[in-house]
Amino acid sequence: MLRTAQAIENGFSHTEIVAMTEKWIRNTRIYVSVKTLKYLVRGGRVSASKGLIARILNINPIVSIDETGKAVLFDRSFSRKANMEKVMSHVRKINDSHKIWNYIVLHANSKKSAYWFSEKMEKLTGMKPVSVVNISPVIGANAGAGAASVALLYD
Repeated sequence: MLRTAQAIENGFSHTEIVAMTEKWIRNTRIYVSVKTLKYLVRGGRVSASKGLIARILNINPIVSIDETGKAVLFDRSFSRKANMEKVMSHVRKINDSHKIWNYIVLHANSKKSAYWFSEKMEKLTGMKPVSVVNISPVIGANAGAGAASVALLYD
């Protein structure tokens, strides 16, 4: 929305903004470091059997959103720290081939993780986040307490 507002302020036409917005949507990524699958199982996004296996193996998922807007398992690890490092690894790969225009750090009652992501992203991009936000209860109910994420838009 910020980029669209800036395009409007800069005098772009409606047709130009629609075309740019379609590109921006394709160039948007979110990586959510989920602490536990418990809430994804409860919300019906993951089956109970997969949730049980993940809990037994101590798997920490990284959730993203596909082209249709559906939440998907993007990656996984066996520790919280490794999970967050994997998120940053994916972000670095994007940064290697595209300029990150801006980003937001979101968390579900996990200020320590949000601070960690903010610090890593600032070092990587040279920019502070647009904002660091404690996510809404609706998203928190699905991702669960302790979830933290980076949402970014690249050129």
